[in-house]
Amino acid sequence: MKQILSILLGGALATASIHAQSRTLPTDMWNDESFVKEFLGSYGFLAGAEPTLNEEEKEGLRALIDLIKVSPKAAIGQLEPQIDSNSSAAFDFILANLYFQDGNLSKAEQYYNSTTIKHPDFRRAYKNLGLVQVQQGNFEKAIKTISKSIELGESDGRSYGLLGYGYLTQERYYPAETAYREAILMQPDIIDWKVGLARCLLETERYSDAIALFDTLLKDNPNNTDFWILQSNAFLGNKQPLRAAENIEIAHRLGGTDLATISLLGDIYINNESPDLALIAYLEAVKVAEQKDIKSLIRAAELFARTGSYEQAATMGNNTRAKFTELDKENDLKLLTIEAKIARAQGDDEAAVAILNKIVERDALNGEALIELANYYAENDDMPKAVNRYEQAQKIEAFERQALVAHAQARVRNGEYTTAMPLLRRALSIKSDNNLEEFTQRVERAAKNQS
Repeated sequence: MKQILSILLGGALATASIHAQSRTLPTDMWNDESFVKEFLGSYGFLAGAEPTLNEEEKEGLRALIDLIKVSPKAAIGQLEPQIDSNSSAAFDFILANLYFQDGNLSKAEQYYNSTTIKHPDFRRAYKNLGLVQVQQGNFEKAIKTISKSIELGESDGRSYGLLGYGYLTQERYYPAETAYREAILMQPDIIDWKVGLARCLLETERYSDAIALFDTLLKDNPNNTDFWILQSNAFLGNKQPLRAAENIEIAHRLGGTDLATISLLGDIYINNESPDLALIAYLEAVKVAEQKDIKSLIRAAELFARTGSYEQAATMGNNTRAKFTELDKENDLKLLTIEAKIARAQGDDEAAVAILNKIVERDALNGEALIELANYYAENDDMPKAVNRYEQAQKIEAFERQALVAHAQARVRNGEYTTAMPLLRRALSIKSDNNLEEFTQRVERAAKNQS
C-alpha cells in the first residue's frame, strides 16, 4: 500500500503542478497596447538595472512591431542579423522573447544569456532565463538564475512561485515552502502556488496543515479531482483512512480516478476489514484495467485470500479471468494458486489438490503451490508426503524460509517439538522477526518439558 500511495502522490502532484511549468507568453500579447509600449521601452528602463535604447534603435523596433504581429519568425529573421557585441542588450532580450514565444527554448536561453553578459544587472532577463530553464527541466540552473533576479529586485509572485517549484523538484522542501508563501502573498489567486505549498506540507508530513489548505482549495474548486486525491493522501498520512476513502469516492464519481487510485481505495477498505466495499472498488479497477495491469488485479485477489475473504477472492479471480481470457504462464499459475487456496478454505480438498498438482506439473519450482500441497498432506496426517513437499520448497531460495516455518508448524501441531527446533533456527538465521522469535521460544520450552 505504501508503494501505491507513493506512486499516486507523485502522479497526482505532477498533474496538479503542470501549469507551473507550461505557461508561456500569451499568444495575443502583441495586440496588448500596454505590453507593446513596455516592450518598446516607452515606459523607460530602470536606471542601472536595464539597458537603454537610443532613438535609432527605438525607430528600428517601431518598424519591426507590425512584422512581429504578423509573423514572429519573420521578425526573428530581421532582428537577429542586427545583433552583435556592440548592439544594445535590449535587442538580445527582445530576440530571446521572440524565440521564447516561438517555442525555441535553446535559442531563447542563448540570447537571455548574452543579455545578462552585456548587462549583468538586467533582472527581467534573469527572470525569463529562469523560466526557460524551468521549462527545460534544468532546475538547479533555474534556482540560481531566479534567485539572482530576486536579488536584483525582481520580487514578483511568478518569480517566487517558479523558485518554489525549482526547489520542490530538488526535494528542498523548506526553501520551496518559503518561496511559495511569498508567491501566494503576491498572487493569491494563482492556484499553482497553493498546490506547491500543499505538496511541501505533505512531503514534510504536516498533514493537518495540508488538509486545511486543500479545504480552501476545494471550496473554490469542488470539481477538481486532483485536489480530492491529494487531500486523501494527507488524510492517510494523518491516520484517517476512511476520510481518505471518502475523498477518493468523490473523485471517482467526478471521473478523476485511475486504476492505481481505485486500487488504493480497495486497499483502504481491506485494511478497515470491509471486504465487500473493497470488492466494489477492485471490480471498478477491473473495468479500467489493461493487459499490463493484470498483476494489480491478481494482487487484489491475493489480498482477499490472505485475509480470509474467500468469496471476494473468488469473485475477483473470476472477473480477472473473464476480462483477460489469455493469461501468460506466470499469471495463470498465480490465479490457480489462489483458486486452490479458496477451494481448500471452502472444504473442497479434492479440487484444491487437483489444482495444486496441476501447478506443480507445469512449474516444479512453484514454492507456494508446494507449500500448499504440503500443508494439505500434513493436515490429513500424511506426513511423509508433506515432508517431501516441504523439503522440495525449502530447496527454492525464495521460498526456503516460508517452507521451513510451515514445516515447523506442522511438526508442532503433531507435538514433535524437538524436530521443529532446527527448522525454526534455520528460518531465524535467514530472517528474524519478533513473532517467529516468540514462537521459537515457546516451542523450545515445550521441547524441554517434553524431554
